[in-house]
Amino acid sequence: MLIVTNGSQTEPLLETNYEKFEELNGALRISFSSFLHEKNPGHQLLDFETIIEDEDGHEYVVKDFGGDTFSKKATAVHIYFSLADDFKYDIYGGTRTFDDFMAFVLEGTGWTFINVDVEDNQLLPNFGEANPIVLIDQLCGAFNCERQILPDKVLRFTKKIGADNDIQFRYRHNIETLSYSVNTANLKTQIRGYGAEGIDITYTSPLADSPRIGIRVADPIHDEKIESAEEMTTRLASELPAAPETNIKVKVTTVDGNVGDLVWLIHEDLALEYQTRILSKKTKRDYSNSEVEVGNTQAKSIVDALLNQHATINANDKRYRSKFEQTNDRIDLEVEEIGASIAAIHIRADSITQSVTDLNNNLSSRITQTATEIRSEVTAQVTTINNNIQSVRNDVSAVTQTASQIQSTVTSQQTQISGLGTRVSTTESSIIQQADQIKSKVSVEDFTGNTVVSQINQTATTISIQASKINLIGAVNVLSDITGNLGTINTGTLNSVNIYSANINISEDVYIGNTLQIGPSWQDSSPKMIRFGSWSGGSIQHSADTLRLSALSGVTVNGKHILTTNMDGLSLAWNGASGANGRLYLRNSTGQDVGTIKFDA
Repeated sequence: MLIVTNGSQTEPLLETNYEKFEELNGALRISFSSFLHEKNPGHQLLDFETIIEDEDGHEYVVKDFGGDTFSKKATAVHIYFSLADDFKYDIYGGTRTFDDFMAFVLEGTGWTFINVDVEDNQLLPNFGEANPIVLIDQLCGAFNCERQILPDKVLRFTKKIGADNDIQFRYRHNIETLSYSVNTANLKTQIRGYGAEGIDITYTSPLADSPRIGIRVADPIHDEKIESAEEMTTRLASELPAAPETNIKVKVTTVDGNVGDLVWLIHEDLALEYQTRILSKKTKRDYSNSEVEVGNTQAKSIVDALLNQHATINANDKRYRSKFEQTNDRIDLEVEEIGASIAAIHIRADSITQSVTDLNNNLSSRITQTATEIRSEVTAQVTTINNNIQSVRNDVSAVTQTASQIQSTVTSQQTQISGLGTRVSTTESSIIQQADQIKSKVSVEDFTGNTVVSQINQTATTISIQASKINLIGAVNVLSDITGNLGTINTGTLNSVNIYSANINISEDVYIGNTLQIGPSWQDSSPKMIRFGSWSGGSIQHSADTLRLSALSGVTVNGKHILTTNMDGLSLAWNGASGANGRLYLRNSTGQDVGTIKFDA
């Protein structure tokens, strides 16, 4: 009898055509029919998504439902598979135990678990972000274990489900019909394994002796956790089948045993007699047409394994181990050459730390980075002795970073000793970075005690370069003003549009390809002058509409001397035709004649 629950109502259900299907690590479901009857109160409650409980206390959810006025037909799957409607958004990857992973998967689901014999740690990167059904299947594959569903929302995990009660399925006793198939497509008979301490083992299955099968090589196994030849041999033997993949379905009159149990399959007419496991079973109330599926998943013999081993151990081979931890808020990675060195990276939401340690030479370095600071630490002890020492050199570097300043300093001291004398020099370079300033400096103190320094200071508005020599190689573009005492500028060709200066001294020839203009524009009427030589020398002066030429020895135009006077405002005027009698008048600045010279023809 079944019990149906619909909301808050629960009633017994009388069913017909009941069938239960179970398979190893797989489905668990029931199907049945129900008819309207006064002695079947659960019939009215039966509907899709209602809960069905069987005699063993297992609960199922109706997923496939149909019917008519008088009858209903339903298929219900175990409530375990309702976990597929949940989702684990977090990441819990890394190297952990099976219990650690399962506690993460079942947290908040209402389910618990029993771990019978699943041990060791496994590395599962990025584990999570899936529904619990998928995650549990991943764990069973990674830890090589099997799952069993128990009542009251309990899961049981073990290396191999089932018992060995010497149950027999025998033709003409409890077997009605039998069908089987054999598949050798993926059959392998030889495998190689590598473990710790240089373990290298090749295992060959007894199936390789069959002339129809022979040697078929599988992919090698790499497992640094295995530290003995015997352990590696056992592992390799478990990777290869003891027989070709065989699947047998038998119809039985009684279904004894549970899924996973070891049973004897005996069929004299087919010359079958060997122990195998129940992989699935389909049972009915009266056991008529019940079916059991068995397969060759029996354990390998350790004796057979040890008879086919080959191991080579090299004590000089290095042994390594690694560790990976991952959660939503941190990732830890570590690789160790045991007894020699360790490298690790620890990543947090607010910091990253990297470290390398040489255990043999007492060397270590660490870099820690946060949002506000980067710290770099290096410790070392190194001693070198050489009878032919020609030089000793020590280099030390340090990096310090805070939120307001980054400072990097490198110093070097070099000592050279020879029969001709001793030289000692010290060099240092540093970079200091602050929020409002960057400063770089390089200094050298040679063996004479002189110090040569060059440095660059940069602020938001100014860049200062200080050095005994500054070499600018290539095109240099200046997009703004250059001010200050520039000293002497040696150049080849100077291309410029405007040159503004209080004084421009040119010691050699000046070539002007076009107009030489004195004054900012033609409208400027203020006096302008071109002077030759000293202040007492000649000059050309322009004022308004007057052009004045002055020189101590007079003015010559086209080789002819021009009459000049030493009085300002005097001018000459001629009255008379060319070559005829006339007068030459001397006039002042107001236009009045102050003197006359008469010329006769």
